[in-house]
Amino acid sequence: MAAETQTGSSTANKSLLTRLSEAVNVKIALTAFAGFMMLYIYAPIISLIVFSFNGGGLTFPFVEFSTEWYTVLFNNQGFVDATVRSLQLALVVTVITTVLSTAAALAYRYDFWGQRGLLYLLILGIITPGITYGVGSSLLLTELLGLSTGLWLATPVHVVWTVPFAVIILLAGFPRTLAENERAARVMGADRWTRFREVILPQIAPTVLGAAVFAFTLSYNEATRGLLLVGRDNTLPIAIFAEAAGTRATPELFALGSVTTILSTVLLTIGGGIILYSSN
Repeated sequence: MAAETQTGSSTANKSLLTRLSEAVNVKIALTAFAGFMMLYIYAPIISLIVFSFNGGGLTFPFVEFSTEWYTVLFNNQGFVDATVRSLQLALVVTVITTVLSTAAALAYRYDFWGQRGLLYLLILGIITPGITYGVGSSLLLTELLGLSTGLWLATPVHVVWTVPFAVIILLAGFPRTLAENERAARVMGADRWTRFREVILPQIAPTVLGAAVFAFTLSYNEATRGLLLVGRDNTLPIAIFAEAAGTRATPELFALGSVTTILSTVLLTIGGGIILYSSN
């Protein structure tokens, strides 16, 4: 009797779901939901870019088109210096990350002791909260080791942040035939260096370049992990936080956010395009 009641209840639920799905066009509903989510994500970015060209500042509605705030931005020596420091740090971090992540990704073509543990350590660099890692790094590097704060002291912290992403990108983007081609070259008598130069590197170069672009973008936009390490050598994200916390959001910051957003989007698009090209 209980089984019959349960069966009847299940049938009624199914019929209710069937009637509901027939009454509502699922495809239209999912499309509307996706559109709402896209609007929710990108509306703040679009408004940031739009109001950076507003001659009336942050007032609404839009007053007039003007590039006044970009002129103010580029005349702000503090932001210019912070941008230069961010670019310098990102370039150094990108080089180190590219070398380490490429070596790690190539090593994962083989089985070795501690393979799984190393992967967990890499992922730990992603899941650890940035401010927590920044406080721990400050305690280790400045208090225990006695190193002076400065721009380059943030380098290892940024590398720990960027390497896991680069390794994941490389592992996903390496050609499936890479091991077979290397094995064929070894059978034909090519030494290790020749195999790397003539067989491996040409196949992985686009993916390596894409991973480097992602690493550059991550380092350029990183703030919390190096907050307590850079000292007076503020990077651009830290300078933005300091400016916004000291006063309030200004049209100048809107212009800076627009430039940074567009630059990051272009770099990520290039990196993604390179990786997709290499995978095909």
